[in-house]
Amino acid sequence: MLRQVPRSRMYVAAAVAAVVLVIVAVTLIVRDPSGPAASGSDPTAAATPSSTSTPSEKESASSPDSEDDEAGKPSDGNRALGLKAVATTSPGVTARLAKIDSVQATASLPGEIGGPALAITVKVKNQTGKKLDLALGVVNAYYGPERTPAVSVASDGEVPFPASVADGGSATGVYVFQIPEKARPVRVELDLGNGADVVVFKGRPQR
Repeated sequence: MLRQVPRSRMYVAAAVAAVVLVIVAVTLIVRDPSGPAASGSDPTAAATPSSTSTPSEKESASSPDSEDDEAGKPSDGNRALGLKAVATTSPGVTARLAKIDSVQATASLPGEIGGPALAITVKVKNQTGKKLDLALGVVNAYYGPERTPAVSVASDGEVPFPASVADGGSATGVYVFQIPEKARPVRVELDLGNGADVVVFKGRPQR
């Protein structure tokens, strides 16, 4: 007749076998060459920062134009001036927005859009000591935080700069742009050409 082994001995044998398996597993892990680097490796290697560049402070801080620029003062970051400022485009040449009128434009040429618009009068003064060429003068307008280009309504009241202005004299041009009534801020860019600086006026015109 077979003798039955007491259950207590079976439990002890199972426990011993489990301990042996754990010891074998730990030994294999310690000897595995793919494990952690040896203590003699460079301790600073793991602390080396990633080469991935991060945006500069200037780039991170970039944002749409503020609507609170004071008239006549440069705005931060984009060198724009307030709508009432006097800008120097080149030595001896100054320009300003003499008047901004709210009008209802009537479109009559292909691509033009009628409706609420701004008629912007730009005045240029010449104190260079010689005649100033204005034939290449350009005025552009933009509106809203996204700087949406405003459509020129040249057929409704636009009066371009004259070809030139004598020394000591001044000249004006009137430019009409389709701009929604509640669009702000408004940006007006003036480029007189011939190497003059492009100047930007920005602000919230009173309708």
